[in-house]
Amino acid sequence: MFSLKTTASREIFCDNLITKFGDYTGEISQYLYQLFLSNTQSRRSRAGKTFEEIIYYLYERLNYSFDSQKRVGKKTSSQYVGGRADSILPGIDQLKKSRDNETSFNYVVIGTMKTTLRERWQEVVEERDNSHIPVIHLLTIDSNISEEKAQHIAGHNIVLVVLSNVKEREFLKRIQNVISFEMYFFTVLPDIFSYWKNNV
Repeated sequence: MFSLKTTASREIFCDNLITKFGDYTGEISQYLYQLFLSNTQSRRSRAGKTFEEIIYYLYERLNYSFDSQKRVGKKTSSQYVGGRADSILPGIDQLKKSRDNETSFNYVVIGTMKTTLRERWQEVVEERDNSHIPVIHLLTIDSNISEEKAQHIAGHNIVLVVLSNVKEREFLKRIQNVISFEMYFFTVLPDIFSYWKNNV
């Protein structure tokens, strides 16, 4: 062991220590970045799954039949929806039947869920365009929705389902394709299920 009694020894030790830490930090920084990125993506993925599970729970509690992406499978979903749909209400059977009947086609809810919109809502546009479905419902808990983004989304025949305090914003009140979760669960879906009950 060497002595740190002299000032020169301490300065040399400190310089060496700083150099070693700097070298070490430089070596591991790329791995730390990947770790932090992975954690962030993992949190987002968990948040998205939790959001989906809450919506599925509400469907079940309110006795709304539905088929989830998991139940439908990717192949069937791609064939009938043109991409990944998180939920189909009342279900895939009604979607198949409605392909030949334009009226009933309007009584199938294709739902997709995103905790945040950012640019990812454009994936929903592609799904809608690929499937020729008249409307897709995009459920989100994102509160950062500008008037421009809402109008752009509405222009693609996407109904944006948002928290009621978001819908109450002055500029969103005027946009018909932006509805609250309350309206979705207690007005839109009852109308859908009423149609199928009377037209089976």
